[in-house]
Amino acid sequence: MSDHRKGTAVAAQLTSDEGATRPLRFGAAAGRQVLGIVLVGAFLWALRDRLAMLDGAAVMAALARVDIAHWALALAATFVSFAALAQYDAIIHRLLGTGTAARPARRAGWTSIALSQTIGFGLVSGALVRWRMLPETSLARATKITATVAATFLISWAVLTAHVLLIAPVSLPGLSLATVQGFALLGLALGGALALAALLLPGLKIGRLTLRLPAPAVMAQILALALIDTAFAALALWALLPSGTDIGLLALFPAFLLALGAGFVSGTPGGVGPFEITLISLLPSAPEPELLAAILAWRIAYFGVPALAAMAVVALRPARAGDAPQVVAAPMDCPQISHLVAQDRQAELGLMHQGNLGVLRCDRAPGGWMAGRAGQTLVALLEPFGTAPSGGMFNALREAARAEGRRASLYKVSGRTAALARKAGWVVAPVATEVWLDPRSYTLDCPSRSGLRRKLRKAAKAGLTITPAEGPLPMAEMIAIADHWRGARGGERGFSMGRFAPDYVRQQQVMLAHVKGKLVGFASFHANRTEWVLDLMRPGEDAPDGTMQALINGALEAAAQAGVKRLSLAALPPRAEDISGPAAHIWRRAEKGAGAAGLRQFKMSFAPNLSPRYIAAPSAPALALAGVEIARAIHRPAPLTAHEPAPTPALEMVRNLWRASRSS
Repeated sequence: MSDHRKGTAVAAQLTSDEGATRPLRFGAAAGRQVLGIVLVGAFLWALRDRLAMLDGAAVMAALARVDIAHWALALAATFVSFAALAQYDAIIHRLLGTGTAARPARRAGWTSIALSQTIGFGLVSGALVRWRMLPETSLARATKITATVAATFLISWAVLTAHVLLIAPVSLPGLSLATVQGFALLGLALGGALALAALLLPGLKIGRLTLRLPAPAVMAQILALALIDTAFAALALWALLPSGTDIGLLALFPAFLLALGAGFVSGTPGGVGPFEITLISLLPSAPEPELLAAILAWRIAYFGVPALAAMAVVALRPARAGDAPQVVAAPMDCPQISHLVAQDRQAELGLMHQGNLGVLRCDRAPGGWMAGRAGQTLVALLEPFGTAPSGGMFNALREAARAEGRRASLYKVSGRTAALARKAGWVVAPVATEVWLDPRSYTLDCPSRSGLRRKLRKAAKAGLTITPAEGPLPMAEMIAIADHWRGARGGERGFSMGRFAPDYVRQQQVMLAHVKGKLVGFASFHANRTEWVLDLMRPGEDAPDGTMQALINGALEAAAQAGVKRLSLAALPPRAEDISGPAAHIWRRAEKGAGAAGLRQFKMSFAPNLSPRYIAAPSAPALALAGVEIARAIHRPAPLTAHEPAPTPALEMVRNLWRASRSS
């Protein structure tokens, strides 16, 4: 069968924790092909008695009775089937984030399928044709695409076949119709479990490997394409049955699907042998000469004609990769974007230095949006940079999310952006309250900060001193403090919150706390010329009471000296008593389990200004799912790379831009 139908030769997409794809084992693939040849020999041996009894003249006569109208119908059905096949590649390219536009992806897909289903060795030949058709794609990536297409189609075929057998069961040797339907129900249950796993466990770890399942929306698209593909392939065969053959399309379709399954087992080109013997066995009432004549004609229409067309296309010229809506990996990928990020008033865009967030570009705007993937949700965080929020930005986010088979969401946006989103038809809800101060007007001499003054006096009495970091950071001591903090709390939060990493912290403004020359804690801030935003607070195990208050107070004094207009203590979740409806119960549980009350008391001791922040999505169900997945991404983030990457010229350029923007 075609490369997308050789599912026994591939497994689901597996990646390591570092995201590297396991290399294709061509030796194993070749071994499967040898096994396929042996199997087809066994099938042909089983067919020998039937073939010996057939009258070749009768087969040719039955073939001659197929008129031009039926040939035309078969070719038209073949065209629709291949149009669905081509769309598999477009979806998989989106799923894998290759950046290849849909049109060249479809072109590479149908040509590789047309050729590989004819010449065999589908996993290898399909990868080579895709590599030829997409010059900007590496052979490793072409192989990954081929394997992923095959695996996802195999799953879809199994679920589709289970549906069809439940509705229109066929008699199988030794099995009753009730047993066949029982197996079909089992297949549907497994398919439902897989969809549920994709929703709840988008990244399932198996040792050092991570099984990444497509989003349920992508699964539904592939299942629909599998239905179109196989139904029109069966229609092409049905159209070529000679007149007078008493086989309805609905009777043919389940037998056709099971015959495809026999082809999966063999792995032979076009499933030759297993397909024929299975179809003949499942349709015993059909005259064998007429049925074999129809299969022969079908192979000409469904295999021969597309293969000839594919050879012409492949020989003509490769396709161009083009551009598709996507989130680029990091701001340093583009000097223009790096400059816009460095010049923007939002210092918190420094989160992109962590590596798990990127930039969503919009062709209709000069800037972009900090964005990341939380499960099956594509999330745009904060405000756009380099441009004002607009309907075009919302549409770009939705298009990018749709291209990846995800849902779109905004997170921690301002009231202005939330109002625009509501006007555009999105559902909006409060999600946090940003806590901030103006360092230029900050003073301890006010009644609302009396508790803060007591904490600072305790810290000063213990001999604590606060200084801004200048020059190389005391990284060994900071690592020891961060490791202890992480171990005591069972890990760090991530996604929209920073995690300690040496190279990441070097991009930030750091305040250091010492007692008698020993480092006992530190705090780091995203910083630019107008704003500082608190990111990491890491007290050591021997830090005196009031250390963190002293670090923030020291940062406020340093920011005031630098002329910074705004220092944010980051966001707090809304109080449960301020929320109505079912969400109030969720927030009460969150406050009780995460120490939110203590964090709120700490930040409110500075008598700060408060600004609401919002979450938004195109619909209420999407908003609820986005909220769950963002929370999960924050509390259970993917691990950071264990080793710090060596600096590159591009990275150094970004660092210089970032530092220059902070000092200018």
